[in-house]
Order: sequence, then structure tokens, then C-alpha cells
Amino acid sequence: MAAPQSSSWSDLRPELLGFVLERLPSLADRVRVRAVCRSWRNNAQLQLLPPPLPWLSLLDGTFLSFPSGEIHRMPLPGDARYHGSFDNWLFLAHSDGGCSLMNPFSKTMLQLPKLATMWPHEMGNPEEHPVFVKFVGPSSLDVSPDSLLAAMIVDGSRRSGICICKPPVATDKLRKNNFDHIYDVAFFQGKLYALISGKLIVLEIFEKHKRQPKISSIRCVSDNICDLTIADSYDGRYFCPTWEYLVESAGRLLLVVRRVGILLPLPQRDALQHGRTLSFEVFEVDLTSSSCGQWRRLGSLAGQALFIGTYSKSVPAAECGGLPHADCIYFTCDYAGTCRGPPPDPLRDSGVFNMRTRMVTPLLPETTTVVRRAAQGCPTWFFPSGAV
Repeated sequence: MAAPQSSSWSDLRPELLGFVLERLPSLADRVRVRAVCRSWRNNAQLQLLPPPLPWLSLLDGTFLSFPSGEIHRMPLPGDARYHGSFDNWLFLAHSDGGCSLMNPFSKTMLQLPKLATMWPHEMGNPEEHPVFVKFVGPSSLDVSPDSLLAAMIVDGSRRSGICICKPPVATDKLRKNNFDHIYDVAFFQGKLYALISGKLIVLEIFEKHKRQPKISSIRCVSDNICDLTIADSYDGRYFCPTWEYLVESAGRLLLVVRRVGILLPLPQRDALQHGRTLSFEVFEVDLTSSSCGQWRRLGSLAGQALFIGTYSKSVPAAECGGLPHADCIYFTCDYAGTCRGPPPDPLRDSGVFNMRTRMVTPLLPETTTVVRRAAQGCPTWFFPSGAV
């Protein structure tokens, strides 16, 4: 009788390997599986997997896996400084004044207009007066030289503007002064929406000859954002400023309102460093012709999970196996950059808000520690592609 033949791990059938990979929401774990042997690496490339969970990126190039808090570091070009992320792209500013988007895995670079072109103001010392740039696009994962991008820019003097780009060229601008501030922007159904001083504005963008998109019209959709009420009430112990975000979520345009509480009496300096997020409210805007501009409060996210911060995104919770619950808002501290003095802990006031229980729980394990950084800035959500 012939002895039974033993099979090695490299002989694992592709469908079983896919079964394993589907249950690994962490990109780092998927990469480790692919590195076991050539057979696994080749078969892993054939699998159709849900996107991995996002990472948190810090200004020094450190990345934190979510929700484990595992630290990863990836090299950046020697002449570049990291200034934030846009889906699976890093926004880099170079020593010669140039800007680019870089995919840190494929090393693909997309040249952008110089910051001085997008923001023709005296910028001063970036440590004392940082310039914040947020990029959005109709399709964030398929960015190419033919892509339409919009950049929201805010400086330390609270001047703000929107720059329309067709990389590597800036094709149009909308500027606002200190008294008419731009808070957030998002593309929805091919149009650019902006939160400007309590109003929801839609910017129609038309691509003229020579493929140079221009702002063709600006229209107010809703002027009553400041009148929206917050469901939770507090006993007067807190001063409660709010932050607003625009997010496209499963075919809906959402307004996410974040309430931050600061215990009274207020500190004399850097009060925001003592703030803690208390709650969120989510509203959907009605853009139909009959009741355009009306807001409806939502009690759930219809199976979505929201990642909120300097870059925000909605993802189906069912596709992210590592998320414990749907209808949750995962948030970072995106207002610490407005504080003076030493940079605060980049992980402070980050957490998970459950819309069903209205409770806030920690975002990362308590064992996660990050040394304070020399540069001001906020952690940013980074969404790595599964094809690494």
C-alpha cells in the first residue's frame, strides 16, 4: 500500500486562500499572507476582496493600522513633506514649492499646481500659520492627469478658498475673506458642494475648450444650517462649539455635525486642547426640486460607516470585517492644528460614536502611544487600496 502523500501549505487551494483573506480586514495581515510563498502571492492576486480597513496617517510619515494601532512607516521622497491624504493618495509639498499626490505603495506620482499658484497669499512661517489643503474629486480612486480635482485651502489667518485643478494646472479659484469662511467641500453627483458660513453652496463646473474646467455658476441650496438643532442637551457645564462636515454616503449628501465640549470655566489659553467630542448629529439634504434645501435628521447610517476628519469618507460596514458595528462614526481630532503652542497629542479626542447607543468609545487600543511631533497638524484617514 502506498504511503499517503502529505501536501505543503503552498498547495492550499485558491478558494481556501480567498476564504482566509476575506477574514483579514487589515492590509498588513493580507501582505503577510501573500509573502508566505510565491504560490500564495500569485493566487492572492486573483481574489476579489473587499477593501481593507483604513489607516491613520501622521505628518511625520507614520501610519497606524486601524483598529489594532500597529505602527507602519513608509519612506517619502527626500525633498517632500507630508501634508495630508486623499483616499489612497498622500499630499506632498516639495522643497521647490511644487506639490504632488503620491501612492505610497505603487510610488505613482501626480504633479499638482504649486501651492503659490493655488494660494497667492503671503503664507509666512508655516509653523506659526499653517496652510491646510484638502483635496476632493468626483472619483478619488481613479486619479489621473485627466482628473478633475478641487482643493479647499485655509490659512492661519482664516482666509479660505477653493481651487479647481486639472493636474498639473490650476484652472479657476473661489476666494473668501475672514468673515465668509469655507468649512468643507465634497463632490456629489458630479457637482461640488461647499459649506460656507452656515450655507450649503453648489458650484457648477463646466469644462470649456482646451479642457480647462471653470466655475460656471454658484448657487445657495440651503441657508439654514445654523438653525439645525442638536438632539443631546447638556447641563451647562460645557462650552460646546460645533464642526460641520460634508460626506457623500450611498447616494446621499450628508451633513455631519460634531459637538465638542470644553468644561467651564474656559482655560485662558488653547481651550480647544481641553475639548472632548460629546456627540454627532447626521442630516440628509433634500435636493429634489419640490423641497430643495430641506434637512432631515437621520437615526442611522443605513449600514454605512463614516470616517470623519480632515478627509472624510463613507464605506459599507458589511465590507469591512474588522468593524464591530454599523451605524458608527469613526473620528479623529481635526481641530488641534488651530491651537497655539506645542503640538498636542495627535491621537487626542479620537474615538467611535455609535449612533444607536449615542456612546463614545476609544478609537485605538490604550496601549497605542505616539510621541508628540515637532510639526503642527492632525491625523488623517488614509484608505489603502487592496491591490498592493
